[in-house]
Amino acid sequence: MPHPSIRFTVEATEAGVHSARRRVSSAVRGWMRHLDEDLHFNLELVTSELLTNGLRHTCGRMTAQVTLAHGLAVVEVFDGSRDLPRPRSTQNDDECGRGLMLIEDLCLLQGAETTDSGKRCWAILSVETAPARAAEVQPREEECNDSTTDDDRWSLSPIGKGLLSRLFPTP
Repeated sequence: MPHPSIRFTVEATEAGVHSARRRVSSAVRGWMRHLDEDLHFNLELVTSELLTNGLRHTCGRMTAQVTLAHGLAVVEVFDGSRDLPRPRSTQNDDECGRGLMLIEDLCLLQGAETTDSGKRCWAILSVETAPARAAEVQPREEECNDSTTDDDRWSLSPIGKGLLSRLFPTP
């Protein structure tokens, strides 16, 4: 069974960003009738920030895509600029420049890459409710007794551990 997905093209304008954010929000509400309000807000904010970054750094059209799979929302924005986003230093009173930091704080993973026609910026959010996520990331008994874990070499949040266990299940 295919995963729910929406893909559409919008003009790189403020009105296009607003319209795209509403379209994504409406689609996800249709797919997930019981989506937690905080998770819904985060999804809208991340979508808006990715689109706004595209708006600021390209002209013409952008393509937005959102796919739900395995309790995750993958938000992608394609635009015609090959310049990859870079975090900026901001001051407390700056009105812009915090988009990438917001995306990083709200998402499990995020990134950008060049494509043949420009670039693709993406972010992955968990859209599961908090109790379901907490139950899923509890360590298994054999992990608790194993003293040779990679915890000394890697830093990974409980949500990130849950994501990796879903992406790469152990037999």
